[in-house]
Amino acid sequence: MSQAKPGVVMVSLSEAYAIAIGHHRAGRMGEAAGIYRAILDADPRQADALHLLGVLAGQTGRGEDAVSLITQAITLDPEAADYHDNLGSLRRTGGDAVRAAGQHARALALEPGRAKAAFNRGLALGDLGRVEEALICFRAALRIDPGYGAAALAAGRLLAGGPEPTAAERWLAHALSLAPDSADAWAAVGRARLAAAEADGAVRGYGRAARLCPGNGAALSNLAMATLQASGALPEFPRADRPEASWGEPLGRVLDLFLEALDYGTGEVAEVALFRTAVLTIHRGMLDDARLERIAERARDRLRCAPGDGAAAACIAHSLYRRGRLVTASRLARRYLRGWSEEAIRADPQTAKWRQVDARPVFLDTLSGYRPRIAEAGERSMPVPPAAGGGAILLVSVDSGYWRRFGGWFLSHALKDAPGNRVHVHIVNPGAEDRADLDRRCAAQPGRLSWSLERIDLSVHAPGAETTYYACARFFVARDLLGWTGAPVFITDIDARCTAPLPPDLRDGAGWDLTIMRDRRARGPFDDIIVSFLGIAPTAAGREFLGLVGAYIGWFFDRGEAAWTLDQAAPYAVLYDWTRRGRTPRLRDCEFLRLPWFDFPVKGEG
Repeated sequence: MSQAKPGVVMVSLSEAYAIAIGHHRAGRMGEAAGIYRAILDADPRQADALHLLGVLAGQTGRGEDAVSLITQAITLDPEAADYHDNLGSLRRTGGDAVRAAGQHARALALEPGRAKAAFNRGLALGDLGRVEEALICFRAALRIDPGYGAAALAAGRLLAGGPEPTAAERWLAHALSLAPDSADAWAAVGRARLAAAEADGAVRGYGRAARLCPGNGAALSNLAMATLQASGALPEFPRADRPEASWGEPLGRVLDLFLEALDYGTGEVAEVALFRTAVLTIHRGMLDDARLERIAERARDRLRCAPGDGAAAACIAHSLYRRGRLVTASRLARRYLRGWSEEAIRADPQTAKWRQVDARPVFLDTLSGYRPRIAEAGERSMPVPPAAGGGAILLVSVDSGYWRRFGGWFLSHALKDAPGNRVHVHIVNPGAEDRADLDRRCAAQPGRLSWSLERIDLSVHAPGAETTYYACARFFVARDLLGWTGAPVFITDIDARCTAPLPPDLRDGAGWDLTIMRDRRARGPFDDIIVSFLGIAPTAAGREFLGLVGAYIGWFFDRGEAAWTLDQAAPYAVLYDWTRRGRTPRLRDCEFLRLPWFDFPVKGEG
């Protein structure tokens, strides 16, 4: 050290190093750096001071300074293995795994018994995809130091998700034998089992890690991800042993874990997953109001920094809908979608659905005078019209593909009981074979089966609009049937199964204007009224309702905004508006899950 200034206590070089290292280990970085610099002021060739100051720089996020300082130390003392080892770690942190591996190799050449250098070289080689060489290094580290659990853990992580899952398990088991309470090792077990499609094992591994690290957001988020996959609720990870009825509890657990993780400051991945999982849970009718309110509050914060998160916006809209504030939800959706491209809206299913929910009075007031262009765009005709009299008509609207897949099967159930129900089939753009088939079937069931067709060019609409139109066209055809027969019309699906004829009061339209089927699981305004069974009586209120629903549907089609579930959003919004204004049509409410005349769905049959 240089001569002391007046008032400064002299210490030896070794004492200065001891004091500096003490500060360094205690995390007092400023004090440690001051002493290292004082040593270098006194003797710029103190390689240890340069090295330790470089280590400190790396620990405080100044990577370039760290590399420069340790490189200078190596120039002064090229035989110091720890200098090379630490420089290698800095290179790897900076993304240069090739130079890092070489630096660690130099450290091992200088000090073959340095377990840390063998371990670090293994990490760098693993980054380069040189798995076998990396494993050799990890084994070497364990030979040098049999208690070096980090090497076993790194090997297990490297092999997880690869073609030898049992090898990964062996390495991780060894890591746990050395450190049974290592949260990192248990988390690695979770990752390995998730990669091996063993979701239950992943839950156990991540669960143990979370218990060992209470308050650790990342551990909670990992456990949530594993629990979600294990639930069987994700379409990409179905489980025959986890039927839909069992999903409610694990999905609630997943949402609670994500919320707790976010309370502890975990990152954006968990936040995005929270809202997507919430939307999935809403769609399945399994999200309770209390959880939804907590999630919606978090979603409001999310949208301030990430206005493009459609799932977060959907959570807020759903919470408003459940509180009976659909007008507010409509306004929020429109404000939120300003600036979105059409492509972005259609890429986000929730956003596309919510755009079609418009309960604003100013919008609904325009429908009574609106003539939808889509309703007149095609050419409709009725080769076999329904007979006069005979009671209610079951109406299905399909394309050629759905008719060929389900037509015969549907009719075999719908027409099996005499006199039973009447059926009308509307087919969009049928082929000659479809026409002949329907004519033949109508001839075999005179008075009970009728059909109509429509020629329309739907290619000018957005992708997916064709399927939406097949469902929505039912409302236009129902209007025609009401005018033609004066009998009640029941819209249904061709992949539904009729289990019994409609009762006399429904067949005759006695004492009601609308018969609706509700899904009371609060899944959204586009899933509340299920048009797999929707009856319209030939009354003034029934005809007015049908006209408003058709205008609602046409408005969205005419503007190129039609998407799936429009046929359900329209009747819900119109009926909501009537209720809000005090209109009281005579309603027959049916429960979706308990309807006595139909089973839904049966897409796996036929």
